[in-house]
Amino acid sequence: MSERAVDRTRSAQKGRPGFAKDCFMMRNFFHDASIESGPVYRRVFRKLIKNRGLVLGVATWLISSALSFPVGAASLPSGFVETTFATGLSSPTAMDFAPDGRLFVCLQGGTLRVIKNGALLPAPFLTLTVDSAGERGLLGIAFDPNFATNNFLYVYYTVPGSIAHNRVSRFTANGDVAAANSEMIILDLDNLSGAGNHNGGAIHFGPDGKLYIAVGENANGSNSQTLANLLGKVLRINADGTIPTDNPFFNTSGARKEIWALGLRNPFTFAFQPGTTRMFINDVGQSTWEEINDGIAGSNYGWPITEGPTSDPRFRAPLFAYGHGSTSTTGCAITGGTFYNPATMQFPASYAGKYFFADLCGGWIRLLDPSNNTAADFASGISSPVDLKVAADGSLYYLAIGSSAVFKVRYSPVSPTITSHPANQTVLQGQPASFTVAASGSAPLSYQWQRNMTNIAGANSSSYSIPATAFADNGAKFRCVVTNGSGSATSNEATLTVNVPPNIITHPIDQTVAQGQPATFTVSAGGSTPLSYQWQRNMTNIAGANSSTYTLGSTALADSGAKFRCVVTNSFGAANSNEATLTVQPPPPILQTEENTDLAIALDSVTMLRDPYPLTNNFNFSSDNRTRVMLFAVNLDLLPSENSSALTAQAEDAQLKVYPLTVESVTTVPGLSWLTEVVVVLPDNLPGTADVLVSVTWHTRTSNKMRIKIK
Repeated sequence: MSERAVDRTRSAQKGRPGFAKDCFMMRNFFHDASIESGPVYRRVFRKLIKNRGLVLGVATWLISSALSFPVGAASLPSGFVETTFATGLSSPTAMDFAPDGRLFVCLQGGTLRVIKNGALLPAPFLTLTVDSAGERGLLGIAFDPNFATNNFLYVYYTVPGSIAHNRVSRFTANGDVAAANSEMIILDLDNLSGAGNHNGGAIHFGPDGKLYIAVGENANGSNSQTLANLLGKVLRINADGTIPTDNPFFNTSGARKEIWALGLRNPFTFAFQPGTTRMFINDVGQSTWEEINDGIAGSNYGWPITEGPTSDPRFRAPLFAYGHGSTSTTGCAITGGTFYNPATMQFPASYAGKYFFADLCGGWIRLLDPSNNTAADFASGISSPVDLKVAADGSLYYLAIGSSAVFKVRYSPVSPTITSHPANQTVLQGQPASFTVAASGSAPLSYQWQRNMTNIAGANSSSYSIPATAFADNGAKFRCVVTNGSGSATSNEATLTVNVPPNIITHPIDQTVAQGQPATFTVSAGGSTPLSYQWQRNMTNIAGANSSTYTLGSTALADSGAKFRCVVTNSFGAANSNEATLTVQPPPPILQTEENTDLAIALDSVTMLRDPYPLTNNFNFSSDNRTRVMLFAVNLDLLPSENSSALTAQAEDAQLKVYPLTVESVTTVPGLSWLTEVVVVLPDNLPGTADVLVSVTWHTRTSNKMRIKIK
């Protein structure tokens, strides 16, 4: 047993400088070596490290991944669940679904196992004698497009011998086992060197009914660029092993006619997109890049001249490449790959047409969007995945060599649950306000914010912001409805409080009232409550004037011209209204008349005779030969600054002709402070024998008209 381990190591050390898919070799090597004593294991491992030049970090990874192989649940997106579909699969390398739903799994040691109705059948479908050194062994399986009627299936395996080679053979199924002696050799590939790695091995029928075969370059990069052998290529043949005449190099002199594409290093897996002719090839890189290539007839993918992204016009650059490392987006060996286009869409619609791919060392599955060639995370924590398949029911299956098992991933959506509700917000007017919600549940989650229970157009993320709040936003209530394919959940409402300094909406207006009447001023204001009011007169606070209105109960002439305004305040500021001016008008003068008549109570200014005045009486004339009449009035108290010029007087005859009268004096009657005497001068042109109506005007207010008789 010890000698076997050493021999296998010698074979492996002739492989490529990198280690991408060599963990098949490492796993088998360590599996055998661990049986021997500790010193044997350590001696062989030291020799392997010395000969292959692996750095300590790589050696550590190989030890941990190849020897421990923990079985644990993968980390999946919300709503996805994983179940163990089958275990006990020693060194699995590839798998495929038969048209009837059975899952066939290739084991590196040469056994083809069948999982039927969720159970691993005890009897193998087929057991081949294979060379399983390094990465050799039973590596690929494909079902004839007419399997339902002809029961043909195809396998790719390494034929042992002094000079080994890989082979594609056809077998005929007889129920759950292969019919005895049914092997038909379809294609024998080129002889292999002593290197046990870079065998490729994936085989699939394309939409054209042809069998496509991915072949590694046997750790010799020059094989990839020659058309003289089949290594480092994708091949295309008919189901019976003959060669289609439309192959790109069929008529090329010296070329192997089976070649469909070249320049590949170790195309371990590839996949056709159902319903299309599109093909993606996963090419394991050396030390820098892992590639997903667009499978197109006649393409040269550049190995070993180039690896990863390239602008060299001689080669077809990969659609997607990722670097080596230990992050969630890097790895060391791209393995499984499959398109998500099942007969039954079990995953969310956003997965349709996407391409799942896995990395052996990274232990992850990612998702490539062929529409823009960008990738997103899907699963992690997988123990060395080697193959991926999508079943007709829409479930994703992955084969993990580190777990010796097949796992089934399905979508079991969970309705949304609000885990963090939006909180009430208090801001000043003009400031932004933001509300945030957090929810759990199966992805993808959709968000719809509502204001006062009405949808807000375009508010479809987990947060919603108002860039600049207005007072009209005050008191608005915001909530979010979170939905997915299984249901919805509504958050609590959060109230927006917008604090606003006062603003005057309606200013007080000027008031004009008669003396003794009340005067009221009113202001209206907006802003955050409570609002406080302080009225001012001529910019001085009025004690007790603390409401939105202010009233003077009885105005006086002294109030005329006063200016009133209101200062409105709250916790966030103050606003002053405009000033309103109060005009107080005295009551109109009242000329005294005989009771129940309009006849004036008046005296001749010279003889003190009552009217009618005898104008021919010489005593009625003064030195200017004008007649004076003394009238008596109430409500005619001149202001201290006023004199007789503050009054005007007029007489009106029967023809409504007006005669201006000169006001000569205005004085208070001695002893009668409430009574005012007004002396007016009659004009020359006053009618000689007629009645006239006399009135006075003071402060734009005109008295009653009283009658004077002239004779």
